Amino acid sequence: MLWKRIVVGDQERVLVAKNGRFEAILTPGIYRVFTAPGVRLEVEKFNVCDRAFRSTWTDYLVKERPDVTERHFTLVETNDVQVAMVYADGKLLQVLPPARRVLFWRGLVEVTAEVVDVIAEPSIPEDKLTALERLGKESFVSFSLVEEGKTGLLFLDNRLLRTLPPGKYGFWAAAGNPRVEIVDLRRQTMEVAGQEILSRDKVSLRVNIIADYQVVDAAKAKQAITHLEAYFYRLLQLTVRQALGRKSLEEILAEKTEVDEVTASVVRSEMAALGVRVGAIALKDIILPGDMREIMNQVVSAEKQAQANLIRRREETAATRSLLNTAKLLEDNPILVRLKELETLEKLVEKVERLTVTGGFEGLLENLIQLKAPAGTK
Repeated sequence: MLWKRIVVGDQERVLVAKNGRFEAILTPGIYRVFTAPGVRLEVEKFNVCDRAFRSTWTDYLVKERPDVTERHFTLVETNDVQVAMVYADGKLLQVLPPARRVLFWRGLVEVTAEVVDVIAEPSIPEDKLTALERLGKESFVSFSLVEEGKTGLLFLDNRLLRTLPPGKYGFWAAAGNPRVEIVDLRRQTMEVAGQEILSRDKVSLRVNIIADYQVVDAAKAKQAITHLEAYFYRLLQLTVRQALGRKSLEEILAEKTEVDEVTASVVRSEMAALGVRVGAIALKDIILPGDMREIMNQVVSAEKQAQANLIRRREETAATRSLLNTAKLLEDNPILVRLKELETLEKLVEKVERLTVTGGFEGLLENLIQLKAPAGTK
């Protein structure tokens, strides 16, 4: 006969089995365990600071020795659609995924658990997100952040569940593969560059098209089409190309940057059915081939020259008409003629130092004027 001495420390527990049969779990203290020849003694030592009881005896103790389980452990168990948030003294310790059974040691800390049905409650309350983020991948949570000016589309098993306003979100990864897609609700610009177009009068030109748009119904836009931006790009490209191809170069240049309302209404109507509001649609640039640019420059230069000649002729005609009117007034009014002569004489007198008049006023006005300029002048 043999006695085996077993010492159990304050942070330890010891499981004792004989010949593969459970005997007891020893708490802190010093023990002498009786054995005999032919008896196989099994001793497993555990540190309760590890919290979880990791042993092949777990299922046996839960099913066959509920008294031992109740005395030494806190049992946390989840089914196929549950997760459990395990707390140690009120602080999140770990998250158990579905279909798990774990025993946690009683003693140094109080272990509690919150079991959640992930199918009934796939979303996680915001006040629990910070603690779950600390666990990282071991939290079994899919985190998402929806920024201002955007919205989130929550999919569960590829089925749209609801839209999410700006904020921080978390969803249990075990709840049917949750997925959040972010949709920008702000006004955006779509540019279609370098479009080669042949006008109605067979002139080749290249245009850059620009349009403003905004998603107003994110759920409708996502359900209606897979790649919204690519679809809008092609719709804008084809519609504007067809519209410009029916016009002459002169008509295209006359519109400058605006796209005609009929073409714009087609694009707006098509995109409105997808939950998108389209604003202004314009031709950002109209680029002509080199020889065509030279011809257009010559046309513009000729037009400007003709306009300048027309203005010059108008001014000359106005001046001639003014002289004719003045002559008629002088012819009909001798006094006005005399006043005009005096005005002219006044201007002459201002420029001379001495004036000598011979033959009276009449001689002065005819040819008897002698002007003497100031000294030193010519």
